[in-house]
Amino acid sequence: MIYGFDVISDLNLTPNDEFNWEGKPTSLFCIVAGNITTDITVLHKTLKHLSGLYHGVFFIDGTLENQGIVDRDTRSNEIAKLCSSFRNVIYLHNNVVVVDGIALLGLNGWSNKKIENSILDDFHLKCFRYDDIAYLEKTLEKLQLHVDVKKVVIISSCVPLRELYFGENDVNDEDIFPGYVLHKDTEHKVTKWIYGTYDKFVDTKINNINYVNNAKYDVEPYFAKRIEITL
Repeated sequence: MIYGFDVISDLNLTPNDEFNWEGKPTSLFCIVAGNITTDITVLHKTLKHLSGLYHGVFFIDGTLENQGIVDRDTRSNEIAKLCSSFRNVIYLHNNVVVVDGIALLGLNGWSNKKIENSILDDFHLKCFRYDDIAYLEKTLEKLQLHVDVKKVVIISSCVPLRELYFGENDVNDEDIFPGYVLHKDTEHKVTKWIYGTYDKFVDTKINNINYVNNAKYDVEPYFAKRIEITL
């Protein structure tokens, strides 16, 4: 059985932008790897639009959705409430979804991009990053024993591995990347890692895991990247 998912991220929409996805879906499901907008009204409008075109929309927040953040839990609760207003939009923060044996495991991951208009300093943001990585590690370990989960797809707003910058980004050598957790994938269930926050298209394999980035940024025309998972 083949399952398809459309991958998009980094739409970077403002209140003045028109976003029309009519005629572009290629799958029943859509994965949105963060950075739709800084504007909560635009976020609501965009997710509502996508929810009318897909059977299911799986969303994780990125840097843009956290502009001006004061408290992490408060912002996450706001986004969760917004997503819950649609019957088929799933917010992946602290929420694993299993679709016919495929587990979708999401995290923000808190990339090294600056959070604008926030009172939080780099120390707080690094703590958020480490918390997300710890959650990912613990959850991935549990999924190894889950008999109904045959394959795992990880979705992060941040870049998961240093290698996926391809030498183009000056990354702090002290940074811990979410890909660190893959040593917990003892049953080799992780088949794909979908991510955002990188301005070039990526579809590559590292150690038998397919890493896919389909960030929009300024790309026109922009289309979904379809991924397929066979069970």
